[in-house]
Amino acid sequence: MEVFFSSQGRPKVKLHTKGKRQGGNLEAILDTGFDGFLSLPITTAVSLGLELIGIQPVEYADGRTSKELVFSVEVNMEGKWKTVPTTLTSSSEALVGTALLADYELSLNFHKQKVILEKV
Repeated sequence: MEVFFSSQGRPKVKLHTKGKRQGGNLEAILDTGFDGFLSLPITTAVSLGLELIGIQPVEYADGRTSKELVFSVEVNMEGKWKTVPTTLTSSSEALVGTALLADYELSLNFHKQKVILEKV
């Protein structure tokens, strides 16, 4: 996985994903406040052909609760495909949550615009 700071100063990850219909590369914001695996834009989920696997309750940072549809997506992690759950967002930005990075150590230096992601 390639990690970097975007021109807007956001830490991001480049991922290769695939669904039932096709695969694709995407850039996702590293969101340390998101404890899920991935949240993908609806348009990305449709083009990949993701499969619905369930519904889960979620709680947002502001305390709101909701139920979200959960889909299955494959993500290439260091040359190996891993099937993970993803939720959908109406935003155009994908998010990577802490569950996807559970086997990694993450270091963010906002001042130097440097991201280090290492497998532990």
